[in-house]
Parts: sequence; C-alpha cells; structure tokens
Amino acid sequence: MKRYRKAAASTISMDTYSSRVIACKAPFDSEAAAKEKAIFENYTSRWVRISVEGFNRSKVPEDEIKIKLIKHFKSCGQVCRVDFPTEPLLDRRAFVILRGDESHDAKEKALQLNGSDMGGWNALVKFAPEEEEEEYQVELAYRESLYDELENDKRFKFGITVVGYDTSLREDEVEKALTAHFSSCGDITHVYVDLTDKMTNIYFSKEEGEASAMDLDGSQVDGFKITITLVPTTARSNTPLAPGETYFGYCYPAHMIEFGEEIQEKIDFYMTEWRLKAMTKKLRALKKHKAWALREPKAKALKKHKAGALKKLKAWALRKLKAKALKKARKEKGLPPMNKRKRGVRCSMEL
Repeated sequence: MKRYRKAAASTISMDTYSSRVIACKAPFDSEAAAKEKAIFENYTSRWVRISVEGFNRSKVPEDEIKIKLIKHFKSCGQVCRVDFPTEPLLDRRAFVILRGDESHDAKEKALQLNGSDMGGWNALVKFAPEEEEEEYQVELAYRESLYDELENDKRFKFGITVVGYDTSLREDEVEKALTAHFSSCGDITHVYVDLTDKMTNIYFSKEEGEASAMDLDGSQVDGFKITITLVPTTARSNTPLAPGETYFGYCYPAHMIEFGEEIQEKIDFYMTEWRLKAMTKKLRALKKHKAWALREPKAKALKKHKAGALKKLKAWALRKLKAKALKKARKEKGLPPMNKRKRGVRCSMEL
C-alpha cells in the first residue's frame, strides 16, 4: 500500500492529536534519522516550483489537467506533485513541483515549454512570484515539522491492525471491546477505530505487547473471529535504502494517515496567521512610505524657508558690521555721529 504525504490530508481524524499525543523529544535512532534527513535534503534541494496558466477548470476536469501536466513536464525532470489553488475562481493556475537532475537545469527546461500546445490550450509557464515562493517554503517547513513530530512519537512505535469483529457496533463499543480483549498484552497507548474500512489499529508502549497481541490472531471477540496483522508504523515503514536511492512514495505510517486531516487543519490555521502577519507588515511599510511621501514636500518647503531666513540674517549681520565700522571711522576723524535716517545712504560714501 503506497501513499504520499498529500494523501494524508484526505483522511478522517478520530480524535485530537494535540490532546492525546505526547511528542517524543528525540527520534528512535538518531544516526538513522540524521542519514534520512540528509537524504531528504539532498532530494528536495533540486526541487523546482513553476506556475502554469492557460487552462479552464470549468471546462476541463482537474484530474485531466493534472495528467496532462505530468506528461508534458516529465521531460524536464521528475514530476513530484501538481497542486491547484484553493480559490479556482480567483487564481486559475496550477503549480508543478519538479525534481531535476544533478545539472539543476529543470528551470530552463520548464521555461522552454512556455507557449507549448497542451491539446486545446497553450501553457503559460513562469516561476511563482517571490512572495508566493516564500509562502510555499514556509508552509513546507511547517508541514515537515508537524510530520517529523508525529513520525517520531513513541506512542505509535508498535501496533496491530484488527479486522473481523462485529462491525455493527458503535465506535465506542468497538474500542471498549477490543481494549478489554488486548489489555492483558501490555500498556495500550492509542486505539483508532476506522468505521469506513472496518478495521481498528491498536498501539502498545512496548514491542512485547505487540508480540503478545499477534499471538491472539484467530481468537474471538463476542463470538466473532478476528484477524490480526502488524500495523505500518514508523519503525518498519521505511525500509533501508540502497546506495544512491531516495524516497519517493512508500508505505506511510498508519497513524500519520489517521491524523492527516487534523494536520492539514493546523497548517491552514498557521498559514492564515502567517498571511495576516505578512499583510500587516506590508501595510505598515506602505503606510510608512506614504507618510514619508507626505512629509517630503513639507520638508522641502521648510528647508527653503530656513534658507531664506538664513540669507536675511546674514544680510542683517553684514549691515550691522558695516554700521559699526562707519561709526568707529567717524569717531576717529572727530566727526559727529551720523543721523540714523541718513546713515544708510551716506555710510558707503564717507568710507
């Protein structure tokens, strides 16, 4: 059973992860986790996100558009995912996430397909704006942090899947009956009843509890013979990789699929807050720019006024010095002080 991270968003959450699960501070195997992280970073370092326009989602089904885009861009690299905006009426684009090879030329190859025929419409290919790319990276980082936290949770390290019980029972009745049946195996950390697939996942704190539960395969619960298998958990979902191989689709841990919808809700809430903060920051910057633009003419007028006042002050100071020099010269010559009304007219002549 192969699943992808995006598929987790479509599942049903039976309880609240944040209220029922205690996150593990460290991974099960730090060395293995470090290697896996290095592999993942090497894998994602060559990801390219492009924007494609030109199609009409009201006339062409979304699945058909997705298939066409995957086939069209596979020559540019490995098509990892095709996403569509949540507001199709306002944003008529599709985002294609590509993974190029070591030459890192996926961008150039994708741009060369700009204007190419897609069978009824032409593809307008370009890169997402810088703001959208930042938003995408923020969402990706937050999504990875949530998945890492849940993936390393010790409560979901060992577990079993039970089928064959009385599916006519209510969810709480199934949980109560199976919990009582497996209580002797060890400490039960979590029970998930899937009414759609008619199965129940039961997790234990220790591997011994899991082994004891497997021994009850074929036993009866209220007259119904049950079948028990190991549930895909973090510990055994990711098989060791061969040299040079990278992950691209694998058996996803069951508990991560269980909480997929709730994780998506957390991501939506987080990104809504992030967008509001980013918008507030832009509005503050715009307000600051407008305030500066309004102050600029006033500042120029004030500067001009100050320059005129300084010029008048210098002229007055010069006249004052000239009058003082004239008075001193007349005193040295023994002449009487000059009349104030005539001083300004004759001072230059007598000097």
